[in-house]
Amino acid sequence: MRSPRGFWGSIFILLAVPVAVLTQVLFGGGSGIAVHSALMVGCVLVSFALFDFRVPRWITWVGSAAVGALAAIFFLQAVSPLVGSGAFFSFAYEVLGSWPERLLVDLFLFWLVSMLLVDSRDRTRAFGFVAVAVVICLEVYEYVLLLLGSPPGAGIPGSRALYLLPVAWLLLESRKKRSEKDW
Repeated sequence: MRSPRGFWGSIFILLAVPVAVLTQVLFGGGSGIAVHSALMVGCVLVSFALFDFRVPRWITWVGSAAVGALAAIFFLQAVSPLVGSGAFFSFAYEVLGSWPERLLVDLFLFWLVSMLLVDSRDRTRAFGFVAVAVVICLEVYEYVLLLLGSPPGAGIPGSRALYLLPVAWLLLESRKKRSEKDW
């Protein structure tokens, strides 16, 4: 396998929402803690996995730092309901969950585009182009709405689920067999 950490990190991120729903159904609460915990673990694994791909090293460091910072934000969002402080909850969700989280996702998208152009091949590359293009279009649309004065998150309802497409593509790239060129 090309990147076991990328594979398992992608699995954690992709399963975050189903785990949150299951947690809500089984325990009647705690879905926010479950979703952010799964996202945190997935992001930690993915931040290390970026080094398994043949992307220029400086871009990999930028992407890895961005995904690592996302993991830290998701950790704070997971523990904030347990702390019981309204100010801490507001900081984790409204401050860090706004512009910092958006910027970090955009930096990860930058790494994904680089990987797509430099190190992706075959059918997964075609899927990657579609997946990344969809998310970039959504990001541009959200930025245009923000510039026009709309509140954050005023974009297309349910479009956040489409942000999982590049993660699914990363999963496919991660499970490819390592070629001689990868060494």
